[in-house]
Amino acid sequence: MTRRELMLGGMGTLAVCLAVAAPGARGAIRVANFETDQTVRFPVVLLRGAVSDATADSVTVTNTSSRRDTREMAGLACKGRFKALAELVPGGNRLIVRAGKDEQRLTLTYRPQTNPYVVRAVYFTDRSGATDFQTPIPNDPQDYRGKFDTALKLMQAFTAERLNDLGLGRKTFNLELDDRGKVRVHVLKGRLGAAAYHRLDGGQLYGQAGRELARQLPNRRAHNLVIPAFTRFDPARGKALAHTALGGGNLALFGGGDLFTWPDRLADAQKALTDATAVDPKKVFSDSVGRHTYWAIASTTMGAALHELGHTFGLPHSRDVHGIMTRGGDRWNRFFTLVEPPHARRRRPRTFRDDEVARWSPVSAGALAPNRYFALDDRPWRETTRTRARFDRDREEVVVSSPDGIRYVGLWRTQTARGTEAIAPLRLGADGATGPVRIKLADLTRQMPVAEARLRVLDGEGLGTTVDLAELLAGPFVRAWRFAPTFPACRDVRSLPAVDAAKRKAIEASAAKTPLVRSPTPYVDFLALAGSRRQANVAGYALRTIRSDKARAIQLHTGSDDALRMWLAGKLIRSVPTPRAAKADSETTDAKLAAGDNRLLVEVSQGTGGWGLILRITDADGAKLELTDAGRLVPVKAVGAAAR
Repeated sequence: MTRRELMLGGMGTLAVCLAVAAPGARGAIRVANFETDQTVRFPVVLLRGAVSDATADSVTVTNTSSRRDTREMAGLACKGRFKALAELVPGGNRLIVRAGKDEQRLTLTYRPQTNPYVVRAVYFTDRSGATDFQTPIPNDPQDYRGKFDTALKLMQAFTAERLNDLGLGRKTFNLELDDRGKVRVHVLKGRLGAAAYHRLDGGQLYGQAGRELARQLPNRRAHNLVIPAFTRFDPARGKALAHTALGGGNLALFGGGDLFTWPDRLADAQKALTDATAVDPKKVFSDSVGRHTYWAIASTTMGAALHELGHTFGLPHSRDVHGIMTRGGDRWNRFFTLVEPPHARRRRPRTFRDDEVARWSPVSAGALAPNRYFALDDRPWRETTRTRARFDRDREEVVVSSPDGIRYVGLWRTQTARGTEAIAPLRLGADGATGPVRIKLADLTRQMPVAEARLRVLDGEGLGTTVDLAELLAGPFVRAWRFAPTFPACRDVRSLPAVDAAKRKAIEASAAKTPLVRSPTPYVDFLALAGSRRQANVAGYALRTIRSDKARAIQLHTGSDDALRMWLAGKLIRSVPTPRAAKADSETTDAKLAAGDNRLLVEVSQGTGGWGLILRITDADGAKLELTDAGRLVPVKAVGAAAR
């Protein structure tokens, strides 16, 4: 069976559409989502609109300004509606949409993005360098470059259009394109053979891909969609080998076991997403939630790859059943089509409502629009956020502010089973950064327990900050510290540096000469302080002087990443030689202040990964105290009933 014969499996949908369409008079074609003379910043657009002839089953879009093989492409029509793709060339594009004898002319200007923050296509091979993927299609051309090009342009167009549908403008990520307008595909050659990769679990494979990416293709301004060529389905075990779906940081990794269903060309995209050819899940890997057709596999897998890219943009899962950050990818096909073909669990084609189509839910889209990867154009960028969050105890409000403005505040929830989940957008800023944002504590606690609530904030620089509501209310935390300029090595976090009295005094003296540095969040990030210095198997030191007019008892509530030691007035009062993540109030240490100045020195040791400190002070009875910049401890007004 040829690829063309396989593609004809989707024609039953067309027959159903014609059967239910009522005859109508020929007339005008109307493009609903674009107006002539608009400028777009991405190369592929999906035109949506209406044709007066309800019997029309197709449209064609001709870009008379293009000489590429996508100059003319066929689109879908059904019951008076149409959807059609068009690829643009830089500059003006004169488009003609035709249905029968009717036509509509439209001019769009494509101005490529200049944003240096890009999404890269990376094809991951084993050490042999073999690029062939598993496929049941005889004489499959194995055009992985064409598949990356088509899929990423569809993801880019989908994102732009869905954000625009929410009033956020056609913001989308940038792609690396060559001088022919094709997506550049980087081939990442791994160190292991295919059999060795097949023995790894998803997390191990993700680690291998991340290390090779950092070694061979370093680019701090790139998020990478990485697809392994060596993913294979083993029918004997009914198991996909080297298949995973994981995303975060700069890496979205998705198995290549179903690449055979992805379209090779933009002209075939809608065909692929309506191809009802059945597959036998006992013989072929069918990542399709039990639907076992080419279109369903293509939809689920391309949608899932976009889901993992969403994680690299800092998005958690959402509650929206049609949201990309839930399982919306299963219905990703619907965005590009008009009728859903049959599948193994439903024997008839289905027409679907507009609200049953994959989307970026508002809580996700709101966090994408201000992300610097969606900035469209280059500009000087600040590399550290200046976002601050505080609790106004008089008004019982959370106040979020930044000199760079606040573009987005979302309410996210931390759950032990599923990790973090996005719940609702609290403030959206489409373009201009807003000033301080005030949110009533009662409005937050009405939606979830304080212990589970997180605020996700993006500033005008496209940088994100996560505010732990429980930590914010538990404070105030000590955010301002003086830092010693030396970072001694330690073999590991259980083997802490030797610090005798003389060395401790030297560390304190060096730190006392440095300026007071204030952290924008309760978590004091030592990684930012270390800068270009060594950031693994090392210790850092933070100093504060506490002034007391009399002898008094206090409590120090701490959390650290990794190990912790504290000295007060030269006496070691706490040692936690344990690798761990920083969590507020991991331990409480009773301490006594003498009248006058008391030096508090905190050592935080670093293995790898995160490195930081979180510390607050109370009196002996647990009443909150704030440490002023002058070193005085002052009482803090209690939080009202809404926070309890």
